[in-house]
Amino acid sequence: MRLVGSYQMAQKQGVADAAAHSSAIDRRDFLKAAGAGVTATGLTGYVGYQGNPTLEVWLSYYTEGKTKRQYTDQLVKQYQNQSNTQINVTGVPYTDVVTEFQSARAAGNVPHLVEVMTRPGILAGGAGMVVNDLWQSSSLADKTSDKIMNGHRVWGAQSTGKQGNLVTFPLGFRPYFTAWRTDWLQQANIDPSEVNHEAGSLHWRDDMPGIYDKLKQTQMGQRQDSFPDTTGMKQSDEEYLSLYIPQHGGSMSGVVDLKGQNATIDSQAARNAIKMQFEYINRGYFHQNSINHGDEESTTLHWSGQVACNHIQDSTDLWGDYLEEQGQAMRNGQYTWGLPMNAGTKAALAWLPALGFIGDAFNNQREQDAAVKFIEWWIGDSDRAVQNAKNLGFVPVAPAQIKNENFFGQSEMHTEFWRGACLKTLNQFDPAVIPAVPGANAITYDIPRGMHQQIAQQLQQGTGLDQAVNQATSQAATEINRLLQRNQ
Repeated sequence: MRLVGSYQMAQKQGVADAAAHSSAIDRRDFLKAAGAGVTATGLTGYVGYQGNPTLEVWLSYYTEGKTKRQYTDQLVKQYQNQSNTQINVTGVPYTDVVTEFQSARAAGNVPHLVEVMTRPGILAGGAGMVVNDLWQSSSLADKTSDKIMNGHRVWGAQSTGKQGNLVTFPLGFRPYFTAWRTDWLQQANIDPSEVNHEAGSLHWRDDMPGIYDKLKQTQMGQRQDSFPDTTGMKQSDEEYLSLYIPQHGGSMSGVVDLKGQNATIDSQAARNAIKMQFEYINRGYFHQNSINHGDEESTTLHWSGQVACNHIQDSTDLWGDYLEEQGQAMRNGQYTWGLPMNAGTKAALAWLPALGFIGDAFNNQREQDAAVKFIEWWIGDSDRAVQNAKNLGFVPVAPAQIKNENFFGQSEMHTEFWRGACLKTLNQFDPAVIPAVPGANAITYDIPRGMHQQIAQQLQQGTGLDQAVNQATSQAATEINRLLQRNQ
């Protein structure tokens, strides 16, 4: 099977002395094995197993740039040099991972671990392995923020149909919040503290119109094709609807309910969110070409000074990509960061970088424990949490690490970004997640795209906004419910 954009990495390891290895089972290993319901006979087989485990791992972020790839290569090499576990990493782009995983599953050749941040639906249909016992016996269980784990519990419940299940381990936290150009703010006589994390969460209706109006009146705002902000309706970036719906009091899983059984795209909260998108385009607050925008377009416009605010980008790219492409401007204070907007509720979409455990790939308890140990080593250690933040832009899963590690406060820029926008978003907001249900790709991306296009066409034909939104969301809900019912 050809993996699009793949990169295989495997390094041979020496075989450890069998006797030394078999005696190296510590108390946590035993608890994991016992907690997973292994029988005495099974445990004996586990202890006596002599081969070194090999883990196949798919990482989508690995395809996003040289820095992320090189850092991960070094990380894995370091772990292999001090363990008996072989880690083979394959990079599979986010846009391809669903079809690649379906092909791998059909061929009976699935990886042990798959990064499922933007495509959690691949864990549905029996693919994801329930890891409750592995999680409880892991050292990460005591360190990770409950808010982050709430999103993982939603995925577990949706993908397995049972509340309380987990099928993923966290790698980090990537919340959406706002980035502002300080030069544009200066022209509008808006102090950065009025919009950044010091201001708290700004309300979409009570606060933002006045701010946008001031930005429109500036020299930068009067330029052709310049707008205070933009929204995203491009098919590959339709997850932004799951940003706005929770902010308006809707489902914390965006276009479906938390159980993954019914569409919520036609709820009043969803309709209010969608109407806001089109109303703000009409008022010149959002870019007139928002129907074709996603985070790449928003970020490029932000860098060029054509939008003042970028609110459809997550923390990883607001840190890593901005430093890579706008490093001097970042360090010179050209950007400042604020909390997500709200429309009455402190909820906003957050990506959950995570590794899903694929049940068909694991042959024994030893492989399961090897996977847990690798993730514990990678995520739980404070020094590596800092390196993950530096190189991957992952907000640590343990809030204490942000408060205590010097890196997150080593400059004014670091303090404002990490201990300001990142930590306050984690502490003050409830993270919403996209759904982990069968057909999730169509439910999150394809159907909302068709809905947005239908509304835009109806508005061009003179249909009123309320009518256009009501009709299109009702049709979208019917399509989503048909998919959900087909897969139940």
